[in-house]
Order: sequence, then structure tokens, then C-alpha cells
Amino acid sequence: MKKIRLRMHLVFRWDLSPAMAIVAASHAGLGTYLTWESDPIMQEWQKTSFVKILHKALREDHWEFCKKLGEHKVFTESTLNGAETCLGFRVVERPTRLFDDIPLWSP
Repeated sequence: MKKIRLRMHLVFRWDLSPAMAIVAASHAGLGTYLTWESDPIMQEWQKTSFVKILHKALREDHWEFCKKLGEHKVFTESTLNGAETCLGFRVVERPTRLFDDIPLWSP
């Protein structure tokens, strides 16, 4: 049986500047890991994969839809008056295929 490559999915708001997206990615990547660091799947991800997939929500309603895709943590940014900037999803062996329909982030 083929070993599953574990991935951490991060979803960014549609209206972040490239500079703010970099800040959000670093905060969310570390914050997501720390949130579930005692989980055996997260530990396996950290040891064998460390792959992060960066997605971009397209608009407000899409952002709210993304919040329903699985267990996640919402990250905010104090320099944006506490605005939500990124969703960090718990690493699971078989994430929903709906992540395939969310565009990848690009500047």
C-alpha cells in the first residue's frame, strides 16, 4: 500500500497583500503545528513531510465556506485590527477533496 504524503493546508484571505500573506503564512504554519503538536499524525507530518499547501479564498462567502472544510484554527493579525488572515487546518491522513477546488495562493 502506498504511503500517504501528509500535508498541512493553509487558506488565506483574498485581500491580503503579498507582504501580509508572508506574515500570515509564517504565523499560521507555526501556530497550526503548535496547536496539534501532540497529535501522532502531526508528529508524523513534521518528521516525514513538512509539506504546506497554500490556498486563497476568493471572497467573503468562500472564506466562510472554507471554515467548514475541517478542524482548523483561525489566525488574526494585530496590525490589521485583529482581522482574520488565515485558516490553518489540522493535518489528517485523508483531507477532504474539496481542498482541490480552492485555488492555490499566488501574489
